[in-house]
Amino acid sequence: MKLTIDNQELELDESTTLYHAAKQVGIDIPVMCYKEGHDYFTSCMICEVKDKTSGNVYPACSAPVVDGMEIDTQCEEIRERRKATLELLLSEHIGDCEAPCQRLCAIHSEVPRMIREIKDNRMDDAIATIRRDMALPAILERFCNAPCEKGCRRGVHDETVSIRHLTRYAAEWDLRREAPYIPPAKKVTGKAVAIIGSGVTGLATAYYLALAGHAPTVFEQHDKPGGRLLTEHDEEQLPAWVLEGELRVLRGMGVEFKTGVALGRDISLAQLGEQFGAVSLALGQAEPAALEALGLEVTDKGLKLDPKTRQTSVKGVFGGGSVVKLQPAMLKLVQGAKGVAKCIGQFLDGQPITGIVEMYNHTMGRLQEGEIDIFVSGASPIPQVKPENLEVNGFKEAEAEDESTRCMHCDCRAKDNCDLRIYSDAYGAKQAEFKGETRAKHEHINQNAGAVYEPGKCIKCGLCVRVTKDEGEEFGFTFVGRGFEVKPGISLNQTLDRGLQKVAEKVIEACPTGALAENEKYQPELIGTD
Repeated sequence: MKLTIDNQELELDESTTLYHAAKQVGIDIPVMCYKEGHDYFTSCMICEVKDKTSGNVYPACSAPVVDGMEIDTQCEEIRERRKATLELLLSEHIGDCEAPCQRLCAIHSEVPRMIREIKDNRMDDAIATIRRDMALPAILERFCNAPCEKGCRRGVHDETVSIRHLTRYAAEWDLRREAPYIPPAKKVTGKAVAIIGSGVTGLATAYYLALAGHAPTVFEQHDKPGGRLLTEHDEEQLPAWVLEGELRVLRGMGVEFKTGVALGRDISLAQLGEQFGAVSLALGQAEPAALEALGLEVTDKGLKLDPKTRQTSVKGVFGGGSVVKLQPAMLKLVQGAKGVAKCIGQFLDGQPITGIVEMYNHTMGRLQEGEIDIFVSGASPIPQVKPENLEVNGFKEAEAEDESTRCMHCDCRAKDNCDLRIYSDAYGAKQAEFKGETRAKHEHINQNAGAVYEPGKCIKCGLCVRVTKDEGEEFGFTFVGRGFEVKPGISLNQTLDRGLQKVAEKVIEACPTGALAENEKYQPELIGTD
């Protein structure tokens, strides 16, 4: 049999599905209801492809190859059909990809994961999670206005979780060590960037550039790095060891510092342009005349930037922080630095400068009556931990661990590998395209099994049914209910622990969403006891 798939010719000796034929020429067709080693189910229809010879559309996971086919896997019609399929699935999806606290964090820090790690005393993991997104955490969390806490659902029940102080606790725990954690670069590019100014914006820009694998050099006109951090905060607000600790981390990441060097006095933008691939201006508030003297265009509002990027009138020179707009909030400075670093990285790589583009994120919206009780049931009932002099001293170890148990962990544990989220992002699907007047109620089934089950996240792909059947579970999953109400459940109305006695891990791995996830409180020794 001969056929073409996306204009690639293929000859087969034996019959196979379109999905497997495409894989032979390196083409991945999206699937959510099919998994290698199990029979196809043909339920999600995300794998549809078009045969140009007949004009027909087929599900690639189950449709057999026919001689002479001309298969197109990415034409506009197919992409629109996949988008519509995803939007229908999203219309009845109940859950958050990211917890409200993470969504409201200006720098997108993965709060629930960090709190779980603190609770389990996995401090090395906690600081790695923090520094994956947050520059200067030991400094920032002394002054952050904590928008994450405004989104914490625990506040609906009693009081929010003290996220800011938990983050500060982990960051200061790290800096007190002889060898603090040095986050690894994603990849070393060898591309050098000059950063003018060593205040919060300059240091944070250097951090994010180094994290991306670039080689930043920070220029400071005074004899010590720190900028306004050295002049606007006293020792109680910002102890010297905290700033020195964050500088030690930056140096460990490969950031170089050159002090006593002033732009316009000791070095020009033209000279920096010859020595570096890009320049970032983090000068702090500056007079328009001083910026014009550097050869930069200004407006009546300040430094002129390309409206679509953070690039100045001089190619390869970017601006951030108070040199662009006075930013009294430290969190805004760090957020802006993260965006500037992303733009610079795109410029250095010759990519379109788009800045940070966030991935698709599904949200539950406002909780319905009784749903807060479901979330709270998985957390400690203790009130918010409020030691004396918290702003000065921060949490002690026992206090941090107690406070961490109050987190309800509203995030989806599968958010980084959820096929529904990944494909929704890839095809530009919208959550509200087919939104109904009301949504179903959130459910969280936890019966001391190896997995927890959230039916509202299920797309009825049937993989849990296939896996438990093929692996020989006595009860396992089956479809229960009728019509639109049908959904997977345990056979013969048994409990989750009876249906997942042998294959909980395999079922979790097969689930294309977060409907089935690891049960972090699973205690197998209690199975069968009253």
